[in-house]
Amino acid sequence: MKRKTICFLVSGLMDDFTIKLCNGVMSEASHLDINLVVVPVKYIDRDLTGLQDKYEYQYKTNASNLLPENIDALLVAADCIGCLTTKENLMDFIHSLPKVPTVMVASKVEGYPGVIFDNKVGVRDGLTYLVEKLGIRRIGMLGGSEKHVDAKERRDAYDEIRQKYDLPYRETMFVETNISLDCQNEVELLLDMNPDLEAVFCVNDDVARTTYQVLRARGLEPGKDVKILGFDNSQMAAMVSPALSTVDADAIELGRHGLRMVMRALEGENPGVETTPTRFILRDSFGGLEETVRKSDGLLNRSLLNRQFDQIFYRYRDVEQMDASKLRNNFLLLMEEVISYVESGQHDDWQVRELKDKINTFFTKEHALEYTDNNELMPYIERLHAEAAERFGTPEAKLSVYRMLISVYKRILNAMSDRTVQYESGMDAMLYSMKTIVKDTLNFTYGNDKSYESIVQPLANVGFRNAFVYIYEKSIVHLDQEPFEVPKMLRIKAALTDGEVRDVPYIRQPVSLKSIFNHRFLPKEKWTMVLMPLYFGDTVYGSVLVDLNNLMFRNGEFMVNQFATTARMIEILRQNNEIQKQLEENLAVMAENNIVLDRLSRNDVLTGILNRRGFFDIARSVIAECKEMKIDVIFSYVDMNNLKVINDRFGHDDGDFALRAISQVLTEVVSGNGTVGRIGGDEYAFIYYGKLSEEELRKEISERFRKMNEESDKPYNVTVSCGFYRIHPEEEISVDDAMASADEDLYRAKQFKDNRVVK
Repeated sequence: MKRKTICFLVSGLMDDFTIKLCNGVMSEASHLDINLVVVPVKYIDRDLTGLQDKYEYQYKTNASNLLPENIDALLVAADCIGCLTTKENLMDFIHSLPKVPTVMVASKVEGYPGVIFDNKVGVRDGLTYLVEKLGIRRIGMLGGSEKHVDAKERRDAYDEIRQKYDLPYRETMFVETNISLDCQNEVELLLDMNPDLEAVFCVNDDVARTTYQVLRARGLEPGKDVKILGFDNSQMAAMVSPALSTVDADAIELGRHGLRMVMRALEGENPGVETTPTRFILRDSFGGLEETVRKSDGLLNRSLLNRQFDQIFYRYRDVEQMDASKLRNNFLLLMEEVISYVESGQHDDWQVRELKDKINTFFTKEHALEYTDNNELMPYIERLHAEAAERFGTPEAKLSVYRMLISVYKRILNAMSDRTVQYESGMDAMLYSMKTIVKDTLNFTYGNDKSYESIVQPLANVGFRNAFVYIYEKSIVHLDQEPFEVPKMLRIKAALTDGEVRDVPYIRQPVSLKSIFNHRFLPKEKWTMVLMPLYFGDTVYGSVLVDLNNLMFRNGEFMVNQFATTARMIEILRQNNEIQKQLEENLAVMAENNIVLDRLSRNDVLTGILNRRGFFDIARSVIAECKEMKIDVIFSYVDMNNLKVINDRFGHDDGDFALRAISQVLTEVVSGNGTVGRIGGDEYAFIYYGKLSEEELRKEISERFRKMNEESDKPYNVTVSCGFYRIHPEEEISVDDAMASADEDLYRAKQFKDNRVVK
């Protein structure tokens, strides 16, 4: 049975939230016999003003590759794709997608099954902590539009807690933002209208970061003067200072859940709309370490160890087929010993050394740090150390616990250093490969099919196993807001299959759009790849299907930009080659035409012999050659007798016959020993360097015309008069002068011409 192909439609491939969603989907896919293709389409109706890539709209063409014939089901991050457009435009986009089983993820779309966050759980926990643990009463909110489903749910949770605890509230304590970093005016407005606020709940971490900036500009310190709660648990949430308390919307689990729903939909089930919970993450924006420790009562609570594990080691869920049970059990056993030691209140150097060894073993042999969020672990260890230090009274005991803490820090720093080295090595390899692509592109001489291997070969060098370059027969100029249709047939110009660069003969390149995810060059085993558009400016050249891995998440858009530049260069060179080829062909035709034109310009149309120009050119060359060879040359000026009589009495056709007959007779006379030309209406000339003398030539010409007239059925005679001039080798004379001298002889000959025209 044919393996199913599931398509995951996302916004930007390098978006933090998208990466987590993809990791969840990929993790779930690792347990299933399916092919997974991720298709980024960026953001519908995004304002491109000021963006570095003002042609980013080309990503929307990516969705045009999808057909009911090449995918079996769709998973769509609709709210991410349509976060900057209207509901109507988003629905138009969704309705344009292939009619296959479709599930929404992180989105609630009418008429479609999907999975969304239960935004309220984590928000309620965070706000409850502010009220119950820290005694905060005056809490404002920087929210989003009522039309934004997630923003509305977060507002609802805020209202529920406010009402539950009967918190003081004014309408000015809620200010709507555009849920982006660009919300400084809204933050200023909230603080101006509510100078007594003790805490602010921000609809997401981006808004929280801007709130930090505005507070500091006013001389207020986040976490100390005003507590801050964010949402999303973005990477920056843990990196800002103080670290941001936030709500973790577990996009990894959301992605897993979404793919499970897709598989159920493929079996004919209608899953409906389902939810996955969010969780509150406590960090320093709720106060300093001492205050946090003083208010905390869960660090040494054995019943909460599983929750602490999930919070600290949640990254194990990113790893395909990772069995976390052993890691979890070892963590629980280790923490049981730590808690027992702290609860005893009795300092024991031997026990401390044993605990330190077990902690080092846990982080080393279990590779726990590979799955750890250090931004969760470090504050946890600090708070645990603070609680432990309070239980031991002597300086020696406190110092011993402190040394154990230092040992753990060293282990963490070493692991982080190793990760940094690995990351930098990967980056170095990737950058070198990109340089290779640029260098190869600049060194292209011809734009042929082998040139496309410069795209897939560097990918193989940095560990990619599969990559396929699809190129349109003709590139497409596509402007923003214009409809776009992918050609029904494409060409596979380069293929990297199972780590091997494959040769793709021209006759095997064509692949239908229906088969771009199912052709002979794809690996036989199941695969997970991303489809990226190849465009340069307003021109789309095709697309590339490539393994989806960490390098693609970190640098995928940059790499594909280089691929597109290569595709553009190949097309330019190919067009240049075609132009060069056409130019050469045109030059060849022109040369042939010039020969014909030259012949036509030198030959008399009626008789076929040389015209005046042609004869004089040849005559000059013959005279010069004969002079070098010291041979006499006879120049003859010939005039037809009675042409007007023949034209008037018998017609111009017979006049033309007579002219052609003269050219034939004179050519026969000088054949092999000279050249004949018609230099006027009834005037001819020839140059002769044979054995006959002038008188012998005159007699030969006369005899030939007599014989021709006898054999001819024409009622008239054709005759000529001839004048001659002999040119000696030592004589310096031009053709014009020779002709003038022959003309004088012709004048004398005409006095004796035969005027008998009619036979």
